[in-house]
Amino acid sequence: MKYRIAQEDDFEQLAKLRWDFRMESGEEKAAMSRSEFVSECMLFFTKAVSSGYHTFWIAEDEGEIIGQLFVHKIDMVPRPCRIDDQFGYITNNYTKPAFRGKGIGSELLKRVIEWATGEDLELLIVYPSERAEKFYKRGGFDASNDVMELKLRDYYSDDWLE
Repeated sequence: MKYRIAQEDDFEQLAKLRWDFRMESGEEKAAMSRSEFVSECMLFFTKAVSSGYHTFWIAEDEGEIIGQLFVHKIDMVPRPCRIDDQFGYITNNYTKPAFRGKGIGSELLKRVIEWATGEDLELLIVYPSERAEKFYKRGGFDASNDVMELKLRDYYSDDWLE
């Protein structure tokens, strides 16, 4: 198993995994075909990486990407104690079903934490599903900070289908 930062030639596999991740539960309805989604997602990945604010980590087995975890760096407003600072937002954590329960996601998260420490990020945040909370707790995350939110729209809307 190899754990590494994704490169541009990985983007098609990553886009297909993103589709699988979002469609796996059957709760979402696709607003476009899988091939259209993959093309659009690959464009997003290219722009995201070139911005310097996104890093896509992968677990790879014999050339096949079987797990992924993305980190988006967010600039913080300057503070008197530190002018330049960033934190990381973890998203798109997914391991193919056949590879779950084997420690692959935990190892990927461990590598991301080591990388984020080396990048001098202040903290990492994640909005885990209920199912993923134990996974992140095992990785050292805690829920001691309450996050407040103002929901501006539904996550999913049938408007996309029209």
